[in-house]
Order: sequence, then structure tokens, then C-alpha cells
Amino acid sequence: MKIVKENTFQEIGFKGDGLVSWEIPGWDRETLDLKVKRDTSWSTKEVEWKFDIEVPRWGRERDKIKSDYDAHKVIFETYAMAMDRLKDWEGRKDELEAEFQKGEAIRKAEAERKERERLEAIAKDKPVGDKLAKTICDAMVKQARETEQDSKEIVFKSRGDHREHRMRVIYTWSKLTLFSCGYNRIARRDAVRYLADAWLDSVDTGDVKDQIPDARLAKFMMGGVAK
Repeated sequence: MKIVKENTFQEIGFKGDGLVSWEIPGWDRETLDLKVKRDTSWSTKEVEWKFDIEVPRWGRERDKIKSDYDAHKVIFETYAMAMDRLKDWEGRKDELEAEFQKGEAIRKAEAERKERERLEAIAKDKPVGDKLAKTICDAMVKQARETEQDSKEIVFKSRGDHREHRMRVIYTWSKLTLFSCGYNRIARRDAVRYLADAWLDSVDTGDVKDQIPDARLAKFMMGGVAK
């Protein structure tokens, strides 16, 4: 029986999971799979390496393998091959765990590198700040109440990754003003927090700026980075 997919012993240990799949003659696009997975007991917190063999139940090509005996025989023979592999690997759990710890060290170092780069990118982008964020949010509410319809959208990007966000104030039939960011309703304090931590150079307030009474802030928003 031919192996059609195989993770090596080292690959399985490094990642903490993997499989070996054997083709079964007379079974259409079905395989017998030996699956390996590292797990941690929720009660004892002990590490467990689990081995499971999955046998196909469907896909038998009856025109190629008509006898039920032959059908089960070919599965049994493939199962025996998987059992030999399982027996070998189950006796080498310490080796699997050693490979996994190597992988964990590499994954941890990579995660720390990415986090450093993320924080460095964030530090390069000047934030909007609480004062301006509150002023913009107040202006959005004012626009919605005066027009009795939803405010215009403002657009801003998060610091570091420059992901774009869109925010507006929804005016309800009961005359409530509710903040919406993307497709989600959010509390005003969250709207202020998101905007305060946004990348200053990315803010586009559109005609919401017309609602801002503070001359200094309005001038900034008219001619500065916030358009």
C-alpha cells in the first residue's frame, strides 16, 4: 500500500501534530490515516502524545473489489502497517517532545521579533490623542443631531499596521445617537479610545470638521494631516 501523504517524525514533533496517509486499493479517494497530536490534559496539565488510526467507511469501488472479505482484508493489511508505525512512534514520545521544544523555542523567538517590530512601527506613528479624539466624536454627534440623520463617516488608520477603519454616528428613530465602527456598534468611550490611539496623519474627518467650535483644532483639521 502506497503512502500518499506523510509528515516525518521530526516534522510532527516540531509542530506538535501531523499524519501519515496510506492509499487503500479499491477505495476511491479514501485513505487510512495515522494521526498524531500533542495535547495537554486540562485537569493534570500533563503533556500527552496521542495516536489515532482512522479507517475509511465510504468510497469503496464495488466494481473493483466486489468481495466483502477482500474489502476488509485490504483495510486490515493497511491497518497493520499503520500499527507498526504507531508502535515505533509511541515508544519515542520523549524524542517527539524534544523536537517540539525545539520548535517552541523558535516560535517564541519569532513571536518576540514580530512583537518588537510591531511596537517599533506603532512608536513611529504619532497618535491622535484624547483631546482631539473627543472633539471629533462630539462633532460627529452634533452633526447627526442637527441633521437628524447619520453623520458623515470619518476615516482613520491604526498605528503600526495602518489598517483602515471607518466610523460614524447613527441617528435612530428614537433620536438616539450611536457610534458605529465598520459594521459594529460601539460605546462612545470606545470610539474615543480607538480614535485617540489612531495614526494622526491618516485621519480624514470630511465635513465633520465644520461642526468643531474650537478654532485651533478646526484650523488643524482644515489644513493639516486631518483633512
